Amino acid sequence: MKTFTFLLLFLLTCNASFANDNKVCQKCHPLIYKEYYNSIHRKSSLVNDKIYKAVFEKEHKNREKSNCKACHSPSAKTPQEAKETPISCIYCHTIRDVQEGDKVNKNILTGKKKDFYTAQADKKNESKVKYGTTTSFFGLIKQSKNSPYHQIEYNNENYYNGNVCMGCHSHVNNKNGFDIIMLDAYIDKKDKHTCISCHMPQIMGSKTTLRDSKTHAYHGIAGVHTMSQSLGKYIKIAVKKEKNGLSVKITNKANHALFGQAYREGVLHVSITRANKTTLLKPYIFTRVFGNNRTESMPFVADKVLKDTLIYANKEIKYTLKLQKGDKVTVTLGFRLISKKAAKELELQNDDELSRFKVLKTVSFQL
Repeated sequence: MKTFTFLLLFLLTCNASFANDNKVCQKCHPLIYKEYYNSIHRKSSLVNDKIYKAVFEKEHKNREKSNCKACHSPSAKTPQEAKETPISCIYCHTIRDVQEGDKVNKNILTGKKKDFYTAQADKKNESKVKYGTTTSFFGLIKQSKNSPYHQIEYNNENYYNGNVCMGCHSHVNNKNGFDIIMLDAYIDKKDKHTCISCHMPQIMGSKTTLRDSKTHAYHGIAGVHTMSQSLGKYIKIAVKKEKNGLSVKITNKANHALFGQAYREGVLHVSITRANKTTLLKPYIFTRVFGNNRTESMPFVADKVLKDTLIYANKEIKYTLKLQKGDKVTVTLGFRLISKKAAKELELQNDDELSRFKVLKTVSFQL
């Protein structure tokens, strides 16, 4: 009786409250909702994202002509929705397919608010799974099966190979046909790593209150904003002593270049500790410098790359300081959301958090 009353109240609440779709989802998925609320997906609009807002205002004089909101706030019809639900749960879970385009890709939605896609390997062949209950011990114990609010489809391949992310996280070509995002992740069926497996890893905690599960896909979006160091496992760092110095080799196991997004930069710090004295070597910067007519420019007017020091599959950096036996070499790879130079260009130089150095991985080697 208690279970029935709860479900009745739940369904009545759902039908009466569509002002905030995500709040409906929160009732059964509180842990996932909490992660989402602190994620960049919830903070992607002009209201919440300082870098996006600065770029947008510098690039676009007439906001109505911009297509940026197609990815930054596709669910927002009001200023309040732009703040609270710019990319809603329903939006992401109703992407049926991704249409590839020359300038940008486009998400193709089902248009159905109660028919969702998701991924679960043991149910991959199931379609339109509906709510039900199971009983045991002569009907004394009842257990909910699936959702009382929406149907679930587990057989959309896009949610397994990571292609569902490529509607927004692929490429954005500027007016000169120049890609300023460069996240065309290569989706290879033989590669066990995908956008989802890396950036939405399985972590402890039940995905729903209706039925216990040990783990759920992390909806805070692991990456440059949260859980940065968890992505360090996809980066291998090795140090080699050479005749005229040392080299640091970085192997990138991700399926896209590191730090390729516009304005971002990676930073490599190397220090040598010898006889209790530590020497810091000059930081190495990983970046793309954009240009127009051979002059450095902002990304949205660029037509070429003047400099590219990004990490693709492998990157080797050489230093002239000679190593000795007993030396301890410490290597730290990290990044800044926006370079200090770009922050000044966008008038964000007073926001220290945006250009703060964040660590991806630190390793030490004893010679």
